[in-house]
Amino acid sequence: MTRVNDRLKDRAILVTGAAGAIGRATAERLSIEGARLVLADRPGTPLEQICTELGKGHSAAFYDAAASGSGETLVQGAVAALGRLDGVCNIAGVYGKARSTDVTDVDWNLCLQVNLTSAFTIARGAIPHLARTRGCVVSTSSLAALEGLAYSTAYAVAKAGIIAMTKSLAAEYASAGIRFNAVCPGAIRSGMSAAKPVPDADPDLTFRRSKLLGFEGGLGEPRDAAAAFAYLVSDDARFVSGSVLVVDGAQFQI
Repeated sequence: MTRVNDRLKDRAILVTGAAGAIGRATAERLSIEGARLVLADRPGTPLEQICTELGKGHSAAFYDAAASGSGETLVQGAVAALGRLDGVCNIAGVYGKARSTDVTDVDWNLCLQVNLTSAFTIARGAIPHLARTRGCVVSTSSLAALEGLAYSTAYAVAKAGIIAMTKSLAAEYASAGIRFNAVCPGAIRSGMSAAKPVPDADPDLTFRRSKLLGFEGGLGEPRDAAAAFAYLVSDDARFVSGSVLVVDGAQFQI
């Protein structure tokens, strides 16, 4: 991918979930705009290969979003690798489909831990560093948070929590110059969009696809979400905080 500008030249940014479709596309977009990155994901993912493909100035960090305390440790490692921290893109997440009556406490707690609690602990650990750089956090919510999603109650609840977290932190740390925003993707071509359906599920409750013409299968591409992350971590969004940027091809209208 050819560099289109230097909007993020020398910015130090942590990207979680960097081995997934949206995380990787975001890393590519931030890199071509000049950012220096720490790419984070669970062990066993090809982070080193991705860093090599992106070029010099990037490093990999493996962590377990389901483990307590992993967020703070990840932030400390990112600051050590980059020398400072200008931004965080919280993209790591898990998704699955099941009838709510089949969701166990273990399933529920894991979904909230990975999708919400880990994002908060990373943001919490990053705040002292972002206060020095007047930096920002961009976290991943979902269209499910805005309209609900059948067979994915825990996921929808966690993503709604991301919105509440984002708005609360934006209000609390505005005077410190730290911005907090969220990206709310709809149906994006990724591993999540290919999740196994619930057997004998009501077809009228399936996830709606984009209303915009020209999108194969009604799906946006990972680069569509990546562009939103790149905007929100840049100075183009310097007066944007506490906002939720919906990237959904007109699937949802408030």
